[in-house]
Amino acid sequence: MRDAPILLVEDSEDNRGLIRQLVVGMMNLPMVEAADGLAGLQMAEEVQPSMILMDLSLPRLSGWEVTARLKADPRLAHIPIIAITAHAMDGDERKAREAGCDAFLTKPVDLDELEAMITSYLPAT
Repeated sequence: MRDAPILLVEDSEDNRGLIRQLVVGMMNLPMVEAADGLAGLQMAEEVQPSMILMDLSLPRLSGWEVTARLKADPRLAHIPIIAITAHAMDGDERKAREAGCDAFLTKPVDLDELEAMITSYLPAT
């Protein structure tokens, strides 16, 4: 369902603006945003996005927990989740993948790499 928006779950307005510029401005894709984990979980349930760009350190509910809950829900488990995080220690990518993230990208975000990841996970038209 390529017409479904991408969901960005990110608490930093600066990071949301940067990613919005790429996704909406440059890639011309629809996007919705949530500024905390609980809002992101609720929005994913309501919108059924084509993919989720997930910060892992979020207020109210961590990105790790949101991802685990989404992947445990049969209605939402198919949605690809790309972790975008400052967590760059040994084991963080493994932990993110164990929670259910399909891909992992560290901050500061390389926009070319993010664009390639988004393109690779977009459903075919």
